[in-house]
Amino acid sequence: MIPLALNIAVQEREITHYIGVPVTARFSEFGAPGGPNEAVPRVYQWLGEHQIAPLGGPLYVYRHIGKADEMVDLTVAVPVAEPVRPSDGLVLGSLPAGTYVVGRHVGAPDEIAASGSKVKEWADSKALRLDVLRDEDGELWTGHAEHFLTDPTEEADASKWVTELLFKTA
Repeated sequence: MIPLALNIAVQEREITHYIGVPVTARFSEFGAPGGPNEAVPRVYQWLGEHQIAPLGGPLYVYRHIGKADEMVDLTVAVPVAEPVRPSDGLVLGSLPAGTYVVGRHVGAPDEIAASGSKVKEWADSKALRLDVLRDEDGELWTGHAEHFLTDPTEEADASKWVTELLFKTA
């Protein structure tokens, strides 16, 4: 499927701190019971209990993406204004400051993979080198994330959901 809209640009971005849950799963398991998507409420609950304001929607920060249907290592997170000490199995992390290729995807989450491929193709066509190490095990990323900007409780139509696809350049 092709997203309803995909705008791509190069942006300078500040460091993005986040609190999250480290997860290892296959992409096919993200929406399954016990999958990564179920970590999102846990992070928001922890932030609420500690009176820490989130800076927007969930942030899926990718560290390692295996080939084909192999495992993905990521942190299911929520951005925060400044570093704080997490507890209860949550971790503090950050996306580094720097130059990013940013794809603004409008459409359902199941279309994000196709949009991500288009963003990488666009970067390649502009001779922008992404900050990733590739080997026989897959891709090891320094700054790659999906930032979900639309709150599904406020917009039920998934075709209108907005997600930023972030790829740090080398």
